[in-house]
Amino acid sequence: MFMFNRSKWGRALAIALVLVMLTTNVAQAGRPVAIVTPVSGATVSGSVVVTGTGGGAATRVAIDGGAWQATSGGKNWSYTWDTTLFSDGPHTVSAQYTDGTGTTSVNVTVANSAGPRAPVSGEVRINEFVAANGTVQTSEWVELYNTTAETLTIGSMWIDDISAGGGAPQQIPAGTTIAAGGYYVMTLSSYLNNTGDDVRFLAQDGTTVHDAYTYASATTDMSWCRKPDGGSWSATECSPTQGSTNTPPLPAGTWTPGTLEIHVLNVGQGESQLIIGPTGKTLLIGISEENWNTNQGATWVASEIRRITGGSHLDYVMASHWHLDHMGYAGYGGIWSLLEQQGITANVLIDRDGGTWVDANSDGICDPDLEVVWHNAGTVSGTARNWTCWATDPRTIGGQIRQLAQINSTTQIDLGLASGVTVKVVQVDAQGVMQVDGVTPVAGNHTLDTLPTSENDYSITLWLNWGKFDFVTGGDTDGEYATSSFGYSYNDEETDVAARIGQEVEVIAVNHHGSAHSTNATYVGTLNPDAAIISAGSTNTYGHPDQTVLDRLYNNGTMRYLTQMGDPTRNYYDSVIANGNVMVQVTDGVNYTVHGTPYVATDPVVIPPAPRTPVVGEVLLNEFLPAPQTLFTTEWVELYNPTADRLDISGMWIDDLAGAGGSPKQIPAATILEPGSYYFMEMASYLNNTGDDVRLLGTDGALVYDAYTYTSTSYDLSYCRLPNGGTWTANCTATKGTANP
Repeated sequence: MFMFNRSKWGRALAIALVLVMLTTNVAQAGRPVAIVTPVSGATVSGSVVVTGTGGGAATRVAIDGGAWQATSGGKNWSYTWDTTLFSDGPHTVSAQYTDGTGTTSVNVTVANSAGPRAPVSGEVRINEFVAANGTVQTSEWVELYNTTAETLTIGSMWIDDISAGGGAPQQIPAGTTIAAGGYYVMTLSSYLNNTGDDVRFLAQDGTTVHDAYTYASATTDMSWCRKPDGGSWSATECSPTQGSTNTPPLPAGTWTPGTLEIHVLNVGQGESQLIIGPTGKTLLIGISEENWNTNQGATWVASEIRRITGGSHLDYVMASHWHLDHMGYAGYGGIWSLLEQQGITANVLIDRDGGTWVDANSDGICDPDLEVVWHNAGTVSGTARNWTCWATDPRTIGGQIRQLAQINSTTQIDLGLASGVTVKVVQVDAQGVMQVDGVTPVAGNHTLDTLPTSENDYSITLWLNWGKFDFVTGGDTDGEYATSSFGYSYNDEETDVAARIGQEVEVIAVNHHGSAHSTNATYVGTLNPDAAIISAGSTNTYGHPDQTVLDRLYNNGTMRYLTQMGDPTRNYYDSVIANGNVMVQVTDGVNYTVHGTPYVATDPVVIPPAPRTPVVGEVLLNEFLPAPQTLFTTEWVELYNPTADRLDISGMWIDDLAGAGGSPKQIPAATILEPGSYYFMEMASYLNNTGDDVRLLGTDGALVYDAYTYTSTSYDLSYCRLPNGGTWTANCTATKGTANP
């Protein structure tokens, strides 16, 4: 047995050891006992591990002041508590050193009975919040939304701002539940920053993030919200709806069922028309944005759609052409924003065929500068490039519903076909229109031309008819041949459009905001509208509408309606300046109003389009009879017009074998071949029974438009194309001047 030396040095050493031991025990006992889990206010169930810290001396735990139970561990101790032995409800967990010092406690709620469960991440979401209160919203607040079909417990969870900064997390009171599809709102004071912050929803541990949203700014008395509840965050701030749905039921709308309404929206220097058929089918033409990186136009048009229709769905959306003031900039505003951000859905996106995205490097990402292949284009811009990337990508909303406008179709856009409403695609991509040289088509890729064509040239023109009422709208369609000071050409599509329509109409939307390049004399004279609507901005710098356009419409007797006054230097005569939307309402296909002024539609005076000179392949040899006997007394040759245009074949020639045989026979002057119709020329002893050539020549007697060689004949039987304009067949039953069998 070890013995201390009884010398004075031995006794001193013994005293020092005792003092060290006493000092250590006092230091350990003096460190406070702390309970780490569960935290005060937590809801617990089942077997719960109570953990804590101390100075290293033995500790113990008691529940509700009951018997003390020993813990395991030293400085970091734990105790397993079987909560099923206790009733549901509030309980107190206490801990102390075994000598009774350092007592601490937390209050928790036991919930072992069947009841609401805690949510998993994503089931309860931050749904709306106000960060800048004012006079209407008297406090800041955060709203949670339960996306599930069951009640969930969110007691002791936390609402916080930026991680590791800002204000202290705010705990939701113990026992708080949120009903299925319901809301929970926590009010706050000076907690969220007006200049941007995070809003976070945390689990009971104060660390696990269930949901979060970062905003960059906050407007007084406005909120940031999801639309619909639990859905995507709105791209713009919302009108607060604390504790209720972010998408309240819409009013019935202003449209009168059974009527046709055309709303030319007051978008300033741009285009946006909402057309509603008598059965409620809808077409939106265009959205204007003032700048490439804004979506105010889309936001406002979306609100007008909801106000007028009482809904958030369109049957058709169309951009007349690829300019910012008619479609916005994909990725920021316009039609892209309407469908991607504003909660408006559509069945079909009608578009022109300007070009397409070709994924050259197979990375699945469209490069607007390198991966756009142009089809019908001249001047191109970032607007056109980014639109092509979005609209021709089959993964996007636009790409999934896009259809190319089909010229001459009267069924592609159905605004009430069963009720007698037709919408005809009159023109798109300048099909059939030639440039000023009369040879070069406007259609096609002219992006590399020295003088590229204007984007306006490719506008879509629609012709809407119901009963006796007709309406025509054509985007920025040009009506003259001219060269812009910016180095591109304007081309005259309006004359072509006038010929395709060929009759008077009741109302037109004036092309190109009343530009001097549009609304030419032929267009106005042919369509002869009762009313014309001009959409131009009061601060536009283009001089829209041009005085020549106002003069031409006034002198034609056409009443002018403007959404805003344009160039203030113009003489507007007795025009109506609406300073708002201009609405055309047609009640029965006959009676209609424009901005409240009554009109009566009349049967149109149909003006046949002027015939044109055919090109090779447009007039065909269709049938001929070289050997008459009893059924026929003369030989004859029949021509056929397979086109939709009136063709002037005056002065053309019908001939047999080149450089031999009989003399060519000239077609008389003023001979017009109507669409789908026939012309036949009779002759005597001209075509050989034993074989010959039959040729159709141009007015110069040299250019061959069509030819056929035969080697034998049968009396009173013909050679014919089956069907009309089709493949040649021998020994046909002759059908001179009518369809081949």
